[in-house]
Amino acid sequence: MSPSRKEPDKEIPVDSTVGSPVEPGNDPGLSEEKSEGSVRISEEVIAQIATQALLKVNGVQPASPGLVANLRLGKKTSGGVRISVEEGDMPSVVVDAYITTKYGLRIPDIAWDVQESIKKTLEQYTGYVVKAVNVFVQGVFFEHEQTTFKEPVEEKKEAE
Repeated sequence: MSPSRKEPDKEIPVDSTVGSPVEPGNDPGLSEEKSEGSVRISEEVIAQIATQALLKVNGVQPASPGLVANLRLGKKTSGGVRISVEEGDMPSVVVDAYITTKYGLRIPDIAWDVQESIKKTLEQYTGYVVKAVNVFVQGVFFEHEQTTFKEPVEEKKEAE
């Protein structure tokens, strides 16, 4: 092929307003302002992310939200968190976290750590605004007592 001959299937797009070739990636028809569509993240996905953030805090375990959730009244709870998403131009999230904490830890500090962990993680991974993280301490657990209760049960099963 000679250099002056143009291949018919490799045409360069031309911007009709200026009459100059359009470089790839600078197509005026593909600007961000004109894009249609949106991304919405389901409450279940947000709840899973919040649960993982809750589990990162030392001395904390997810707890049952109580009687209301057991009767299936209100929002569904999974992994110790309940999520409420408010749709809009910028979606926002309210999180209710139900936890048990290890005996001997200062509860206000633990609650603060849970709030910060969930807030940072959700804002980082979803881009949503976190309006509130409400922490409900449902109980205290004793790590050494849990193992002593499990050992006799295991011994009885082995004996049978």
